Amino acid sequence: MKNLIRDIMAIFTPGHRRPVIMKSGLTEEEKSPLVPVRTLSIDWVASADELEREAVRETLEAGAAGYLLSGLEQTQFIHARATLYSQPNDHHS
Repeated sequence: MKNLIRDIMAIFTPGHRRPVIMKSGLTEEEKSPLVPVRTLSIDWVASADELEREAVRETLEAGAAGYLLSGLEQTQFIHARATLYSQPNDHHS
């Protein structure tokens, strides 16, 4: 939840943001060259907790190293874009 709150606050703060790293054991040297490999929409979630769970699920399912949320919109439901990040030599669909 702490990561999600940081992500949501960062959406409204200018500057470069780093992805939330899900892959354990990465060194700082391995984290720095992460590149975006896929962007997807997360729709129809009713809470910030559900948004975070769905971003984590998509990241792990794709075998990506991390995710970054952007484009957060909330009406009755929450919609956001999640960009998945991996090391440059990893290939994901």
